Amino acid sequence: MLSLSSLPSTVVPSLPSSSGGCATGGPRARSSRQEVALFQTLQEALREIDLPETQDLPQGMSHSEMCICVLGSPLPYLSLLLEAGQRSPGDALLCLCPSWLSRSSSSLLVHKAVTFDLGGRTFLSNFNPPRRVTYFLSSDPWAKEEMTRETDCPSGGSGALGQFWGNVLTTRVLLQKAKIHCPPTLALLLPPGQMRLEEGRTGGVEVVHLEMGAEEGMNSVRNKVDTFLESENMRGSERVVLRCSGGRFVGEATSPPVYLSRNSKDEVWAKVSYLLPQLLSGEAVLLEAYCSPLKPGPRVQDRTWEQYTDCRPQVPDLSFRLCAIVTRSPLDLPLLYKLVCRVGVSDDPLSHSHSLSQSLETTLLECGFTDPTMAKSLCRLALDTALSCLCVVMETESSMSAEQRGGAGAQTDMIGVDLLFTMDGSIIRPVILGLHPSLCLHSSFQERGMGMEGCDSGIEGWSRGTLLLTPLTRSQYHLMQGKTVLVVGAGGHSKKFIWKTAKQYKLKILLVDSDPAHFASQLVDHFLPLPDLPDHRRDDQHCSRICDWLLSSSLHPDGCVCFWDECVVLTSLVCDRLGLRSPPPEAIRIAKEKSRTHRHLLGLLKSTGTNLISVEQPSGQPDSLVEFREDERRGRQQNGMVNMEGDSMRAMADFDRGDLFNDAMGKHDTTAPTSSSTSPSSSSSHSFDTFRPSAPLLSPSPSSYAVPCIHVESTLDLEKAASRGEGGPGGASVGVVRFPAVMKLEYGAGAVGVRKVGSLEESLAHFERISGDLREETDYPGIGLGWGNAMILMEYVGGTEHDVDVVLFEGRLEGAFVSDNGPTRTPAFTETAAQMPSGLAPDKRAQLIRAAHHACLGCGLRDGVFNVELKMTEVGPRLIEINARMGGFYLCDWIRQLYGVDLLMAAFMVSCGVRPCLPSATALPARGHFAGVMVVVSRHLQALRTTASPERLRGLHQEGALWLNELAEEDELISGEYEEPFCNVGVRDAHNATNARQRLLALCQGLGLHCPPRYDLGYFLSHFN
Repeated sequence: MLSLSSLPSTVVPSLPSSSGGCATGGPRARSSRQEVALFQTLQEALREIDLPETQDLPQGMSHSEMCICVLGSPLPYLSLLLEAGQRSPGDALLCLCPSWLSRSSSSLLVHKAVTFDLGGRTFLSNFNPPRRVTYFLSSDPWAKEEMTRETDCPSGGSGALGQFWGNVLTTRVLLQKAKIHCPPTLALLLPPGQMRLEEGRTGGVEVVHLEMGAEEGMNSVRNKVDTFLESENMRGSERVVLRCSGGRFVGEATSPPVYLSRNSKDEVWAKVSYLLPQLLSGEAVLLEAYCSPLKPGPRVQDRTWEQYTDCRPQVPDLSFRLCAIVTRSPLDLPLLYKLVCRVGVSDDPLSHSHSLSQSLETTLLECGFTDPTMAKSLCRLALDTALSCLCVVMETESSMSAEQRGGAGAQTDMIGVDLLFTMDGSIIRPVILGLHPSLCLHSSFQERGMGMEGCDSGIEGWSRGTLLLTPLTRSQYHLMQGKTVLVVGAGGHSKKFIWKTAKQYKLKILLVDSDPAHFASQLVDHFLPLPDLPDHRRDDQHCSRICDWLLSSSLHPDGCVCFWDECVVLTSLVCDRLGLRSPPPEAIRIAKEKSRTHRHLLGLLKSTGTNLISVEQPSGQPDSLVEFREDERRGRQQNGMVNMEGDSMRAMADFDRGDLFNDAMGKHDTTAPTSSSTSPSSSSSHSFDTFRPSAPLLSPSPSSYAVPCIHVESTLDLEKAASRGEGGPGGASVGVVRFPAVMKLEYGAGAVGVRKVGSLEESLAHFERISGDLREETDYPGIGLGWGNAMILMEYVGGTEHDVDVVLFEGRLEGAFVSDNGPTRTPAFTETAAQMPSGLAPDKRAQLIRAAHHACLGCGLRDGVFNVELKMTEVGPRLIEINARMGGFYLCDWIRQLYGVDLLMAAFMVSCGVRPCLPSATALPARGHFAGVMVVVSRHLQALRTTASPERLRGLHQEGALWLNELAEEDELISGEYEEPFCNVGVRDAHNATNARQRLLALCQGLGLHCPPRYDLGYFLSHFN
């Protein structure tokens, strides 16, 4: 131990006071002055970026229950506030003083704030009653205020965490333990300090403890300093940096670094001895090597005008440092929000405030690094290093108590990483200078469009949307905690994840299912067995029994939802009876009956906003379709089902804003913030039981996506249709459906019984086969036979097949995710392979999203999470079917892993009237690429019993070698003519889709799942090239 008291006394410099008070006036006067100053700062910042100044809140403006609140200076989090105001107007709040907030029980409440709205508008607002904060951030001058310590409010930081990570010494020791390079440092620490850092060396950081009261330690301290200056770590440094750390030297109070010559040992010692007597417990003097930034490479000399005029200026050597902003995803994964560079003269230290930012690509070109491979490698190196820093932060905080973190909901959701590249011999090495989230966000605000444009678009973690993803997600999850949700239909093995996830989200689940011994009955809060539930002819009776059970048990659900295809209509009936948010039963019935979906869409007319016009017939459709359209239209008009002039939806011209025009009659202005309800009674402004199909104004009618089809209940239906048919180009015709065609169960699921038919004879034969094999629910449980075994004959459509999973709230598109399907197994149509994200061009993906959104609206599906199956043909998207529930198989899992969006939670939220707001509806970038193949018993039974047993697949999943989605129980390893996939085996690659497919194929070859020619995975996956 070294003694501090033995060092010579010197004049004490001006250091930050340990007291929080002011020289004049009390805390209230100081708060008032800070409030005025921060408000003026906000106005100046708004003027600087050409936004209007803050106004008083107009009358009549509303807001949702979500409340993202920032306390302190507006500068660090201005980007976040503006983005949040655009996506969820009125729900991003800036509090300029702690007195604008209060605590009540476990909640943090806002009484006064500046709210952020569309177009960057801001309003000074008072709230009575106060608003409950659902996500909290703080910055200087109030960063140390412990506002959330005694609350359950989610926060992206806290005073305690700010102090912890603002300590340069603590940060460097933890980074060095993770093998992340920092400047070689000698730390003279007065214990105990943060984490009670042990004396000794961690990588390039050496900690020396000082002790009060020992007189003989002065020479030892001097020897430590001299040894450090002469050490191997200092050989490449001409200068040394002196700074203080910990205690008072955190955040804005961080002492400015002093740069000294390494060879001037006496001067260095004089400065060190000048600072040591002023240290308090937990503070340290840091002596660190000055890391020279990467120098420019050789340049091509061009003759310039200055050379001809003898006025050539002296060109200084340039250097640069990088600033990366990294955010924590909802899945606790690091994501890069922004990466910018600052350029300056190589001999002068660079700072955030003395140079403008630019992209890394531009910087490397200016510095002579013209090799694209080198630029990409440096970009990847910077990215991986920045992401690793947040991994260290998350791992450290996972072992902290709530008290140490500053509150039960406190965690670091965002860091700013200052780093530079240095040369270590012939190796370019990244060196971390510090973690400064507020400083990095503040100084790089103007460069919102910069960051990683020069890097590969597939680089993991790059996204502008990541800044807002976690605050929005944590806010919404906080609103959902404790809500009660009724789930109708437990489903099979593939739905097992639902019940565990619901517990994690602290939801109270009420479950209704036919099986009294269903495994899910033990995983939910309340369970009602209805043995005759599969008999959907009695859905009205089931609805009454469910409602009676709720009433007699004093259960009051906030929402009702279904994840099992067979029960979607019953669920809508229950919602209609209870007044809960859901599409009306008529809309669900249209989606449930596949032929009715297409016939309904074909009958829609296009609205011009003032009158109705007929839609031009889709190319290639026979004239007899007019009869179907006219019959459908007349039937709907007679039943009062639709008024296109009054109920036309706003078109989805801008995906990020969803709809762009209001319903023509009686609809409130949805461009203003709307109040989200959390109970049926509070959502009376919406009529959930009103059937309102619609056609867009600015896009093609949904009828253009529908495909000719007929409903088949007997062979007579086919024969009668055939007697009206006429031949057409490319094949025979049956009524309005040309061959080749597809036959499948009208209410079926899982592609069971689907077959391609080329003639009337083949269709009759297939109908007879299905009628004999699949007659009732007991013949094949879970595929919809409880609705009957009627079939649909649909014209075969060529092109590539895709799934679009959409999230709709009040008709607005909140999220959309496109995946690609490989070729189906002919003549059946069972799925073989898939990939996500889609490999289609962006405009083609946009067409699929638009078609899925408008097809749902055309059927009256305005609220919910829906899976829409489409084909992309040469003439645009064509609809296969709409599943009026969340997508099955692997889709929910893949979307959650790639985009950080949980469709399951989104479905729960919509059912409870909570808007599932995302940073962007369609532009969230994927964090990698998935490719997967279906494993089927008929082709893989031997492998599933040996090389690819379920136990081995689970082990490989745990190791991260593959991604497994189990779709059936192990005792279902039985092959049959009609089968569904047993499981899906996938591979995720961080960089590109080709790597994912290649790795997947190699893995499946080793597992014995690649079985050409009968099940040729190479062929299936080649369709994605």
